[in-house]
Parts: sequence; structure tokens; C-alpha cells
Amino acid sequence: MRLYYPTSNAPSRFSRAPLWVPNLHYAHGMAHFLVDFTDPKRTWWQKLLARAAYLAGYVSNTVFDTIPVSLDAPPMADKPMKLVVFSHGLAGTRNMYAALCSALASQGYLVAAVEHRDGSAAYTSVTQNGNVRHKPYVHTDGNFVWRREQIGTRVAELHAALRALGSTQQPKNVCPHGKFDISAFQGKIDTSSVIAIGHSFGGTTVLAATAKRATKKSISIKRVVLLDPWTAPFGPCVDGAEGKDHPLRLAAAANLPVFVMNSHGWGADLTHLYKHANATWVQAEVHGAKHQDFSDLPLRSPWLAKKIGMKGSVDAAKFFDLKLGLIDLFLEAVEGAESAEALGVATRELAAQYGGVRVDVKHRE
Repeated sequence: MRLYYPTSNAPSRFSRAPLWVPNLHYAHGMAHFLVDFTDPKRTWWQKLLARAAYLAGYVSNTVFDTIPVSLDAPPMADKPMKLVVFSHGLAGTRNMYAALCSALASQGYLVAAVEHRDGSAAYTSVTQNGNVRHKPYVHTDGNFVWRREQIGTRVAELHAALRALGSTQQPKNVCPHGKFDISAFQGKIDTSSVIAIGHSFGGTTVLAATAKRATKKSISIKRVVLLDPWTAPFGPCVDGAEGKDHPLRLAAAANLPVFVMNSHGWGADLTHLYKHANATWVQAEVHGAKHQDFSDLPLRSPWLAKKIGMKGSVDAAKFFDLKLGLIDLFLEAVEGAESAEALGVATRELAAQYGGVRVDVKHRE
């Protein structure tokens, strides 16, 4: 998990900023997600080209592609920071959405970007009994039984992150090789209105996480932002089709304010969720955008993203500003208790300011 938060420390010219791709293993994991080196149908030369490409990409990353933040800096907060928990999509990492997470941090939020250890991250490491065990991306395409098991692990990790940040005790296994003192956050985290944001598989993770009721040892999610949520592993979820225990049916019953932002033509149909909600629900669809436009990839490597079909025709910088602006609008409107209709109108007005970008908006009636 990586924490993004406001600080008064500017990035030092004499210390290395964190790499967007942390090490060569992560570059390998991303390439493995695209090519699947274990697939017997892949020829030797395809695998060789893929390995050469990710090696070249990583060398380029170590020279040019860093995250402009300060490591282990003390938090700056005049009042407790509102907490955001972020769940990445398939082959994501704690850095994959660094632009959005750091932008929210600059507005005063504490963002906990969880790097999931269920095999859905490009690569991750797990510390057990003092030993570090590495875990690369696991291909489970078509195996939705496995995907549902992954959702259970992901939900548990989200709530573990919330418990750790909401606890007055020092969590275990925090910054084992860093200089940061986690006690610096004592009294500086507001856990009363937790915001959960998820992209793709992370969107479904967030939905499932809202179904888990709060206990004395857990923290409730109160606001939800879904970016191209991928709900296919759960199959159809229409009225009564899956019964009262279906994860997405339980999420629908939570009746939390939800903002959904989709790329054009994204297949997830969430009508069955918001038509029963009694809280604010607004959905915006951006034409010219593709699924991976929600990540940092089109911002950092626009040519590569376009070449491999992971970038739409929408301008990457303009799309990012629109995404951040709509999220801000949603959170402010919910805080001000504005109606879904009023938020829908405001969303249309804000989207209209981005010339050349078509946005379709609908809200809960």
C-alpha cells in the first residue's frame, strides 16, 4: 500500500523520486499481463520481443519516469484529512494511478492506494516471518470462480487498510525499509466519511466492500467512485436473479452516494443497482475514451498506449482534468447534500466546459 497525502516538503533535488515502475519485476508483470509468457500458443520470438520491449521500457522508466512526490515526508494537515481508499484494476499497482492519487492528496485527502496480493497486481511482494515472497500477475481469464475468490481477498485487504489507518496502535509491517514514522498520522485522519474509489476490477471490489457492515473494529465506506467497473465475474445481477446474498445485490442495498464514470461503450450495466437506490447516483460516459484512459499509462506513455490499443482518441490531459473535476464535483455536492438531479445538471455543465469532449450524463430519477 502506498499513502499519498499533503506535505510541506518539496521533492528534494538530491534524493531520488520514486519510480513509477518500482523495479524490473513490475515491468515483467505488466508485459506478462499483455502477452502471457505461460501461454503455449505464444511463439518464442513473440516472447523474446515482449521481453526486449519491457526491458527497454524499464531502462527508459528509470531515467525519465518518476513520481514527483517526496518520500517519507511528514504530513501537513491543519485538520484531520479525509480518507480515500483506492483499489486498482487487473495488472495495476500502487503507482498505476499516481496522478489521480497525488492530485487528491494536493487537495487535502489522505489516499491509501492498496496493491492487492490476490494475483491481480502486475507484481507485488508479501513479507512473511521476515522473508519477502514475490508474487507476479496470475492469468485467470474466463475463470470467474477464481475471480470471485479474488474479490474476497481484495475486500479483506481494503478493510485491513482502513483498520490500520483508523487504529491508534502501530500497525504491523509498516514501512519496514523506510524512515517514515506512521505515528505522524495520529489524530490527523478523519475516518467518519471514507471515500472508496476503484477502477475496473477495483470498481467491483469497492462495490463488494460496501456490502460489509461496519463493526466496532471496522470502518464504513460512505462515498463511492467507480471508474469503468468490471462486473462480469458476477454474471447477471438483475432483480432477484442472484438472491439476497449476491455481492452486488448487497452493495445495492447499502444505498451509498455513488458516482460512476465510464469510457464509451463500456459494457457494465449498473441500472439494476441505482434504480433501487435512495441515495445520490450519477453516471457519466465519456466518448472517445478507452478503459485504460483512467490509469496513468496514457499520460506517461501516450504513443505506446495508443499503439497497443489502450488509449482512446480523447486528449489524455483533458480527460484527466475532466475526471478530477467530476470527482471533486461529486464529493462537494454530496457533502452539501445536493439532490441527484441537481448534481446531474451540474455534471453536464462542468462537462460542457471541456470543448471537443462529449459526455453523456444520467442520474437516479
